[in-house]
Amino acid sequence: MTIKHNILIVDDHAITQSGIKLLFAGHPRYAVVGALDRGAMVNAFVQSQPVDLVILDLNLPDVRGINVLAEIIGSRDMTVIILTGETLLNEIDYALKLGARAVVSKADPPDQIIAACDAALAGDIFLSPHMREALGKFQQPPVALSSRQMAILHYLGQGESNKEIAYRLSIAQPTVSFHIAELRRKLDVPNNRKIVERAQELKLL
Repeated sequence: MTIKHNILIVDDHAITQSGIKLLFAGHPRYAVVGALDRGAMVNAFVQSQPVDLVILDLNLPDVRGINVLAEIIGSRDMTVIILTGETLLNEIDYALKLGARAVVSKADPPDQIIAACDAALAGDIFLSPHMREALGKFQQPPVALSSRQMAILHYLGQGESNKEIAYRLSIAQPTVSFHIAELRRKLDVPNNRKIVERAQELKLL
């Protein structure tokens, strides 16, 4: 019996949604369980029903796709594939630092989406040849942070409090405090105020 992996599509273009649904209709390993055109609805959706993988466009009309990524990866370590027409490579590189498992361009052949899903669910990082070439100038960060630590760092960079971060990631405030202490240790800074500054120096933000 083939195990089906449930996919949620997050993209505000109806043609893209239809194309992805059609693509996966021929693959018995995958089932599209939802398609959303707004980022604000994603967290509630993945909390309400089983989702194994999210295909996320970074360019959404209501919220930044990066914020959606930080929220769902930071709260439940969701497997996320970026499917984007975005040309801002800094944003795409940041998505990978936050914990996206794959990046495919909307200009890539459709089979790259399937390959990205297969690789991501196997625990690998996948970049389509087009995206690998485009991102070639970016270097790996010198400090290894977990997806949750990167999500917390993301929201610290936006000036949010421990309480606000805990609410966004659906975790307890002491858990946020623990990870912030780990960020201080890993970034080798004496206090919380220096975390964002040091992260920017290391190009983590």
